[in-house]
Amino acid sequence: MSKKVYSKPTINKIDFAMVSKYGSPAKSQKIRTEIDGVKVSDLIKEFGSPIYVYSQKQIEEKYNTLHSAFTSRYPDVQFSWSYKTNYLNEICKIYHSLGSIAEVVSEFEYHKARALGVEGKDIIFNGPYKPYADLKIAVQEGAKIHVDNLFELGDLEKIADDLNIKIPVAIRINMNTGTYPQWSRFGFNYENGEAYDAVKKMYDKGKIYLVGIHSHIGTFMLVLMPISLPL
Repeated sequence: MSKKVYSKPTINKIDFAMVSKYGSPAKSQKIRTEIDGVKVSDLIKEFGSPIYVYSQKQIEEKYNTLHSAFTSRYPDVQFSWSYKTNYLNEICKIYHSLGSIAEVVSEFEYHKARALGVEGKDIIFNGPYKPYADLKIAVQEGAKIHVDNLFELGDLEKIADDLNIKIPVAIRINMNTGTYPQWSRFGFNYENGEAYDAVKKMYDKGKIYLVGIHSHIGTFMLVLMPISLPL
């Protein structure tokens, strides 16, 4: 076996002018002097710099535009605010005031939503890791559980036995939709039969039943082609 030739490590410059997962580069930098009629200089004078400013007006306008686009085409639409996107209390409150329920991916986010007054039935409990104790609380409070793996399925079966109930769940599925890289880290795979086996396991045990399907096929999606799912 021939000895590999040593190559010294290199540092490559990242060109932020290229399109990336964070979107397209700005053609030119825009310096703002005001935000929604409030002078930036006044904000800095009062709060100091650096400062992060959110526009409630723009949040509401964009939310209503997107909500109208969906409700004009589908009879039953429910938006949910992803806490991992931004779980600042005041931001979450804005989305809830507009009609969004909560979508959480950890016990921290679940309890934050409850502390903000969101009822369990208005919480989607998603994510790859849900501690048993918190998963049981979510079931008891009527949260919408999205099952991510077989370990969770086993925990839910134990909870169903303990509470003597049948638990409604959605299942997270990953599949090849033509996107690259393929998102296969979370959920049950469609092509190799994992998803089918998971659903069969639910019904064979008779403790859990399926009410929904969850699929996240990637990020920075700029074309409509991948939404033609092989179902």
